[in-house]
Amino acid sequence: MSPRIWVRRVLPLALRQDLRQLWRTHLDDWHGLRFTREFGDIEHPEPLCVVQPIRRTSLYENKLINLRRAAVLLDRQLIAAGADWSFWHAVRRPDACNGFVPGRNLVEGRLVEQNGGGLCQMASLLYHLALLGGLTVRERHAHSVDIYREEERFTPLGADATVVWGFRDLRLANPHAFPLVLRVRVGDGELCGELHAQETLGARRVEFLRETREPAQVHVRTLIDGVQAGVTDYRRLSAEGRG
Repeated sequence: MSPRIWVRRVLPLALRQDLRQLWRTHLDDWHGLRFTREFGDIEHPEPLCVVQPIRRTSLYENKLINLRRAAVLLDRQLIAAGADWSFWHAVRRPDACNGFVPGRNLVEGRLVEQNGGGLCQMASLLYHLALLGGLTVRERHAHSVDIYREEERFTPLGADATVVWGFRDLRLANPHAFPLVLRVRVGDGELCGELHAQETLGARRVEFLRETREPAQVHVRTLIDGVQAGVTDYRRLSAEGRG
């Protein structure tokens, strides 16, 4: 048995996540990577905006609690010119002490109940907003499995970003010569994100082009202003896996 498999079998997931987060923090310090947690009041009359529906699924009310709590923590966060930003540095550990409750999460290709479930929609919203605003994506992880039917999607396939405390983060950098401010709110059945700057921030043209390569696999190319910026491969989840 490999050490990795042994650790996964012996240590509880929560402990493994905390240990992994400590290791990531150590590596960030080693490389001199610093994430600021500042807030600003920059308001632009025409900000970049992404609005997503919040679909009713199992544990829907808990998902709303988690999204609202994340919105409180993220709203008005400022990303200075040239600065790096981390989802988990901003939100912190998604536990009960931080105001989060169990929700639906996709783990190893299956839907399970986990604390902070539903935060992937918030991360996906911010990722899509970052692409439109021309931010540099330092780290982003797509879901390996496409669990949605077309009528169930809250974001285009290819625009998702999964976050797992300790293991998977969404990290962005502001390449502009001016600061940016995030505005996030949870409305009546929808999640809204805005990107504000002191000057007009022109939206990039973002496209997600799909290609079905096998009955159970989908290949998605992300284009920004016509230039390929990334590729994501998904496995389609079976009807049994959707639950």
